[in-house]
Amino acid sequence: MSRSFTDTEKAIIKFLLDNPYSDKKTIEENLKDMPEIGDSLEKLAEELYLIELASPMESSLESRVPKSIYLVNPEKESELEGVI
Repeated sequence: MSRSFTDTEKAIIKFLLDNPYSDKKTIEENLKDMPEIGDSLEKLAEELYLIELASPMESSLESRVPKSIYLVNPEKESELEGVI
């Protein structure tokens, strides 16, 4: 059972297939012309198409606040190949 993806969701998935372990800021910078990136990331993570991992920030000042990084769920990659 496949679902239909928005253009933003397709762009996010394609970007993450090429650039796994990217943080939200990097995704937003590279797809800045796409609408509702944050909402699409959340939706794809909730539906387990993306895996969201927590990573410490680079700066020691921000180290107590984890940074979210994303990658495409390897178990869903074959399902996504025909869609993207």
